[in-house]
Amino acid sequence: MKILKFVILPLLLLVGIYCLLCLVGPKDFNTEESIEIDGPKRMSFNLVNNIQSWEKWGTWQQRDTAMVISYPGRIEGVGAVSSWVSEQEGDGKQEIVESVPGARIKTKLTFVDWDEPSYGNWTFEELAKDKSKVTWAMESSELPFLLRGMMLVMGMKGSMEKDFKQGLANLKEMVETRHQSATYNGYKVNDIRLPAKHFILNRQEVDKNNIQQFYATNLGSLFAKVQEAGVEMDGMPCGLFYSFNDKRGKIDMAAAIPTKESLIIPDASSLSMPAKRALQVNYYGDYQQTERAHEAIEGFMKDNGLFNDYPLIEEYVTDPTTVKDPEKWLTKVTYYISD
Repeated sequence: MKILKFVILPLLLLVGIYCLLCLVGPKDFNTEESIEIDGPKRMSFNLVNNIQSWEKWGTWQQRDTAMVISYPGRIEGVGAVSSWVSEQEGDGKQEIVESVPGARIKTKLTFVDWDEPSYGNWTFEELAKDKSKVTWAMESSELPFLLRGMMLVMGMKGSMEKDFKQGLANLKEMVETRHQSATYNGYKVNDIRLPAKHFILNRQEVDKNNIQQFYATNLGSLFAKVQEAGVEMDGMPCGLFYSFNDKRGKIDMAAAIPTKESLIIPDASSLSMPAKRALQVNYYGDYQQTERAHEAIEGFMKDNGLFNDYPLIEEYVTDPTTVKDPEKWLTKVTYYISD
């Protein structure tokens, strides 16, 4: 009788309480949150449609700074996949399974220790000029009855609602910063009109690991040719980029010297660019990290429906032989905009 009184009855009471918790606990993880954003809907769409951009605004990605994220294939649109390893958030994978430009996106979310996938549904609505509404909803399978009590105690659904709200708030901040100040990745994208430009150059297909060597071999000789011709430079030495072959690790590029006038020099090519609209970023830092400035311009173009002409230009304004601190090296990154 003592066993019944002190062991079995309390145990039955605990089981009964837990069953009551299961009865009132969440049947699924279905969640929906919305936010209004001062910016066109395409800007929000582009940030969600690029799976790598989630690192910049996603709640889980920002909460666990030790999370290891990889992108095994494409990073944008249907088929884009991210996978991660995280002690804090759990190991998982997310894939974009549907993408209708400017309208909706559907993602498939799976965790290593969870059998059933969940689906994220995004919708993007234009409310007025430069004002939009973004809705993020989660669609999950029904939870097993005996898990509902544990999910209730852990506050899982409430945590998800909080995460969705925070993620949307982060997205809103990014979009409004981009829209109001044309600032991407921390860089101001300047929409300008460049006057006509002239270059003499040596163009080759270069291994991406040998760019500095290519410059060292060619820029000095080009500069000497300009001096011999008695023509004034119209800026600092440049790199001109025509195409990138990631599979082969090759870049079609040129080492170039801008000149005040068009000229023909033996053993060098000439290029003249007409006065034209361009996007330009002033990048300060080591030459090896200029891709962040390129990403900023490419993000601006995508948000504004623009396309670039080639070549892309990097003008190395600061002489690294006189300024030793790489953080003070100025590179002007320029994209000509197609008419």
